[in-house]
Amino acid sequence: MNSVKISVLGTGHLGAHHTRILSQLPGAELVGIYDPDKGRMEKIATDFGARAFDNIDELLELSDAVVIASPTATHRAVAERALAAGCHALVEKPLADTADEGEAIIRSAQSTGKKLMVGHIEQFNPAFEAARPLIDKPLFVESHRLTAFRGRGIDVPVIHDLLIHDLELLLALLDEDVVSINASAKAILTESPDIVNVRLKFFGGCVVNLTASRISLGNMRKTRFFQQGAYISVDFGEGIVEVATLGDGPKPPDDVESLSLPGGETIFRWRVPVTKKDALTAELEHFLDCIRTDVIPRVSGEKGLKALRMADKILEIAGES
Repeated sequence: MNSVKISVLGTGHLGAHHTRILSQLPGAELVGIYDPDKGRMEKIATDFGARAFDNIDELLELSDAVVIASPTATHRAVAERALAAGCHALVEKPLADTADEGEAIIRSAQSTGKKLMVGHIEQFNPAFEAARPLIDKPLFVESHRLTAFRGRGIDVPVIHDLLIHDLELLLALLDEDVVSINASAKAILTESPDIVNVRLKFFGGCVVNLTASRISLGNMRKTRFFQQGAYISVDFGEGIVEVATLGDGPKPPDDVESLSLPGGETIFRWRVPVTKKDALTAELEHFLDCIRTDVIPRVSGEKGLKALRMADKILEIAGES
């Protein structure tokens, strides 16, 4: 396996996790890390045996690829600098501060011929991967993504921090235009929205109800899909996928729990096996594989931009409500 020389730009919460994983990931050669916060950078370097660089250009010159985990407002400048230096780039979500800046990053990647991937980690969540083959033309989707206030990610609204995970997944799953949007959002503890509820209707008729909050007492990352003859629940946090089917829904495995209805129909209910793995590690492995095999990443720059555009539109509509 050819090792990819990779560096991490930004050593905040996510940057620290990227550094930890890349310091021991087969197929990755961690060149070093960079952060303008020297104290934080030195601590992460010490914790994970990484080399801290004071000069970002020196680090880029030594790297084949970078993970950009700096504040969202810096994504465009950092990504364009890295791409111009000849590095493939994995940019943490959201892709950029604005859609225009996201487009500029994509243009830079296209002009340099380098891979651009956006860090929408839930695409690599093992529960979602286990459930995805069962999801077929959902008619209604309900999602709750709630976290306790932690003081992270507050440089962007909750729509761009948390809700965007579910937006990216649904836009990829349904692959249809959104024909109507209703949204309400409120700022409670910060200067931008901390809680949001959105109702989307897709061209094919699917209705989606999404709630995201960063001011809850507990955590929940759960999405429920309702489709013809089936109910599929995906708990992203607990790694649990539950299915109930009736009639023409997905075929159940043998010897599963069943309930006979008065009309003679039978409801089958079971849990789908989920392979335990770390989603961030899987995301990084995928990025490295895309570089080696020259394939388009699962979450390309264009897909990340599509989710960003939808988040921007929701923020605009919620501000008018």
